This record gives sequence, C-alpha cells and structure tokens, in this order.
Amino acid sequence: MNINRQIHIFIKRRLPLHLRRTRNIFFVSFTTCALVGLLAISAWLYWMDNTRNANSALLAAAMVVVSMGVWRFGGGVRWGGLLYQITLMSVVLYNAAITGGVTSPVMTWLAIIPLLPLFTASRAWALGSMGASLISVTVLYYVQSHGMLASITGDHAALVDTSWKSMSFAAGMFSLMLLAQIVLVQTYDTANEQHLRRLRRSNKRLEALSTNLTRANAHKDQFLAMVSHEMRTPLNAVMGYLGLLATDTQLGAATTQYVQGARNSAAHLVTVINDLLDFSQIQQGKLVLSPQTVHLHDMLTRTHQTLAPRASDQGLAYPLLLDDSLPTWANLDPHRMAQIIINLLGNALKFTAQGHVCLSVRFERDATQPKQGHLRLSVEDTGEGIAADALDAIFQPFVQLKASNNHLKAGNALNGNGLGLAITRSLVQSHKGTIGVTSTLGMGSTFTVTLPIEEAPAPAKRHTTQDLTHAAAANLLIVDDHLTNRLVASATIKRSLPNATIDQAENGTEALEKMRHHRYDLVLMDLIMPDISGAEVVRRIRNDPDHPYRDVAVIALTANVAEEAVNECLALGFLDVLPKPFEREVLIHAVLTHAFKEEAAPSTL
Repeated sequence: MNINRQIHIFIKRRLPLHLRRTRNIFFVSFTTCALVGLLAISAWLYWMDNTRNANSALLAAAMVVVSMGVWRFGGGVRWGGLLYQITLMSVVLYNAAITGGVTSPVMTWLAIIPLLPLFTASRAWALGSMGASLISVTVLYYVQSHGMLASITGDHAALVDTSWKSMSFAAGMFSLMLLAQIVLVQTYDTANEQHLRRLRRSNKRLEALSTNLTRANAHKDQFLAMVSHEMRTPLNAVMGYLGLLATDTQLGAATTQYVQGARNSAAHLVTVINDLLDFSQIQQGKLVLSPQTVHLHDMLTRTHQTLAPRASDQGLAYPLLLDDSLPTWANLDPHRMAQIIINLLGNALKFTAQGHVCLSVRFERDATQPKQGHLRLSVEDTGEGIAADALDAIFQPFVQLKASNNHLKAGNALNGNGLGLAITRSLVQSHKGTIGVTSTLGMGSTFTVTLPIEEAPAPAKRHTTQDLTHAAAANLLIVDDHLTNRLVASATIKRSLPNATIDQAENGTEALEKMRHHRYDLVLMDLIMPDISGAEVVRRIRNDPDHPYRDVAVIALTANVAEEAVNECLALGFLDVLPKPFEREVLIHAVLTHAFKEEAAPSTL
C-alpha cells in the first residue's frame, strides 16, 4: 500500500496543476503500464521469431503513445481514453484471430481493457466498453464457426482448432466472465449508492445538529448578555450608593471600613459576572486586553485586600509580599490582572482550612531591555493539595475538585462555577505569559504566574477623590430606562458638580424629544432600552442634517464593553464608553473632560 501511494504521489507531482485530478492520474498509470507491457511483449515475440505478433504489439505501443499525446494536448481523458481502448481492443482481436480465434489465450486481455473506464469515466462508458468486448467475442465466434476467419486473415493456422465444441466453450466462458464483470459493477454501484444515501442522510443530520448548536450558542451569548445587563443594573445602584457613602466625611472609621468592605465585595461580584462573559468571549476568540499605566503597588494591594475579609473569617494568615524589584508604574491591563490574582487567591482560600494563603510578587528585569521584564506572581497556600493526576485537569472548564469533610466543617463550603482557573489560564496566555502549579497532598499548593510587562513613566498628577469638585455649572441629560440608575448617576454627579443642572429621560423616544429642544453640554446614554437603543438615538441625531444640536456630546453607559461594542459606539459618534457599574472617579472624570471642553477646568484625574 505504501508503494502504491508513493507511485500515486510521484505521478501527481509531475503533472501540471490542471491535470492533477484523480482520473488523469489513473489514465497515466494505465497507459504507462500498457506501454511498458506492450514493449516488453514485442521484444519477447521478436526473440521467439514471431515477427507478425511482435509488429502488432509494437504498433499498439505507438498508438498508446499517440493516445497519451491526445490526452495531454487538449483531448483529455475522453478522447485519449477512447483511442487507447480502440488500440488495445484492435491489437487483442487481431492477435486472437491469427492465433486460434476465440480459443486463443490472447482473448483474456479483452476482459481487462474495460477496466480503465471504471476509474476514468462514467459507468455508462464502462458498461459500454464491456458490451463492446462481448459483441467482439460474439462476432469473432460467428466468423470463426462459419469458416470465414482464414479468408479474412489469410492465415490457415487460424484453423488449428475449429471444433464447434471448443469454440463454444471458449466463447461461453469469456462471455460469462464479461457478464460477471457487468453484474459486479452494477452490484458495487448499487451498494455504493446505498452507502452514499446513508452518508447523505447522516450529513443532513450533522448539518441540522450543527445549525442547532450554532443557534443554541447564539442564544447562549444573548442570554449571557441579557443576564449580565439585568444583574449589572442593581449592582450599579449598589456600587453607586456605596461610592457616595464612601465620600461622606461624617462616617466613623468603623462604618467607613464596612462600606469599603461592601464595595470590595460588590466589585468581586462584578468579577464573577464577568467570568461568565469572559468564558464566552474566550470560546469565540474575542477576549481583548486594555493596557494602561497603573500604579503597580496600589493595584496589587487593592486587589489583595478584596479577599482579606474572607481570609480573616477563616482565621488564615493572609500576607502580601511585594519585592523591592517591583517598578512603581507599569503598563498592563489592571482589570485582567486583578482577575488573575483574585481567581488564584479565591481558589487557595477555598481549599485552605488552616495556616496561610500568601501572595508574593517580584519583577525580573530583562538584561538587554531594562524597561521590560517579567512579573512573577506566586500564590502559596497550606491547604489540602492537589493529586498529581489532577494538576492538568484543574485548568479545564467546569472542573471542580471536591473539598474534604474537614475542610467543609471548617466553614468554607463555598462552591465555584469551575471557570476560575480555566479563565485564569486563558488570561495568562492572552498576556503571552505562563502559569504552573506544584502541589503536595496534605501540605498545600503553589500557583506561579509569569507575565511580560513594561515599566512605564509616571502619568500626570491625578486628582484625589476630595479634589473632584467643580464649581462651574453644566447642563446634563441622563438617559436610562431604570430609575435607580438615573438617581445614582445624578447623585454621584451632584456630589462633585453641585451647580450642575441634570435632566432625565426614561427611554430613547423621550431622549430624542428633549435633545431636539434643549442644548445639553453632555448626554449620558444607556445603550439598551425598551423602545429605541441608545446607539439608534445617536445615529438618528448625527444623520439628521436639520437637527439643531446634532453635534451634542454623548458618552455611553453600558454593561457591554467588549471591543466590538466599543468600536461600534465610537463609530456612531459617542465620545466615550463607560462600563456599568461605573466608578465615581471615572464618571466624574468623563463629565469634566467632555462637558467643559471650552474651559480651563481640570480634564484629567
């Protein structure tokens, strides 16, 4: 089988591109074999002094070469194959006629000639070729049985065995062989047709299944987007009001700590929601990074403290070790980095009943490029450990290791969604980093992440939360179909912009009406509304040449901050896209940036 495959590949590679179809390869194979065989037979016959038969074989070889030329230079398999078959059939019948007629052993080759159309042409042509061979045998039998063969060939040796029994037996056997070939071809075609019919039915079922899976996947994405939006709406209110409480200077130290803990928990809940959306994006290959300049120490500390209350409740030591090698500022995606850290810390806390969960971070600077290097994060715990055969499985989606009874008794019977480590690995890989784990049963585990990052210069001075107060007046419009979202956004803006005038619209239709009759300095637009989407509202305004305020500044407030959605908003004419739930500092910064463009007011945080 390997030799045949090598021959097949050898022939295919030496044919022009337009002749590399299967039937052309078969034609070359058959004609080449016939040519070699005819030349060998002619040499053998010359050696045996059988000049007449040798000349006929040599002539047939020449005609095979002609048929190959016809095929190669425009005639194709049809005309080249027809000439090839006529040539071989003629030389076989001629040699049979002069060597015994239907009783000649040469007649055996007449059954092989119809094989070529089986591989190079249609079934009708192949059956026609077999029929031609059968007719040739019948005609030769008739001519020989009536004593006409010697007069035709001029060779009395053709009458060596003229008994009708011998001729009838030879012609009958040969006819039965041809009929058997015809029946075999028909039987094969019938069986092949049944197989193809079953295959077509199977393909239709697979196509239907694929269509249903594609539809179900689209519905899943729509469901996740809808659930995300509906869950973010109350979370927006929770985080908004907690943000307002955090700025209240009359709160005591203990109350301030409670509020901060609630804010951290709400932020973590947003991360959990994002996990589901991120997993969907990972499956679709749509996960994107948004690097920015961040204060590395502050980001790591804030992220680490998110789960500090949980570690305290479990009675665990929860240290953070930041190496002196860490740069102050770095260029990275803080949201994705926080996801990686929280997922690893949360996983460690889940399986640690006593001892500690420690996060250590250091920076390994590149010797050739000092501004670049690798951030190395290690999360070490003294938990149950992981079996060696499960170290690879834990990074697969929806894989959850079962906690021991002692661990459950310790009060840490939390169950995750089985996506944390799978998403973490995808996030690390999207950063072109690596993640690994070492573990010993009963002693704990250590997850190590290495990410390439770049040290960044310090950005312009940022305003503190207390500085985010602007005395100038601004005329704003908040468009959102949820009253709570409008109230939170209004209260947040009023806290920093007490002189602002804030109007509200509860749907797209009302927003269009108000924006036609009033000049607003800035519009905060929700994208998903029951009547007209925020994107459609902006599209109508921008495309209306008669609109008096078509250049009004608009920023989007949305739960969908995927790259495609953001790019679509910017293309429609939105100046910015803010995620929900929004952070107070980010919202006020956007308002100061876009509502006071003509003033010298601060526009950066």
